[in-house]
Amino acid sequence: MCVALPADGTIQIPIFDTVLGGISAIGSIVGTRQDLADVFALHAAGRTRVVAETRKLDEINTIFADVLAGRVPARVVLEL
Repeated sequence: MCVALPADGTIQIPIFDTVLGGISAIGSIVGTRQDLADVFALHAAGRTRVVAETRKLDEINTIFADVLAGRVPARVVLEL
């Protein structure tokens, strides 16, 4: 499960594991409240991980530039 969009706009799926394991890959531009509840339940069960980096609030201009340039691998958490 990927929650959010990948930085480069693509994801790689191992075709043999996907086909042989009967795994489905679906996408949605938006999510519902139930989707969010499902993600929280998966995370609580230890089946997901959060990809984030922490930066100082006073770096906000650099952070925006990095996000727009695609240099941020995931979420940015701001510290005061």
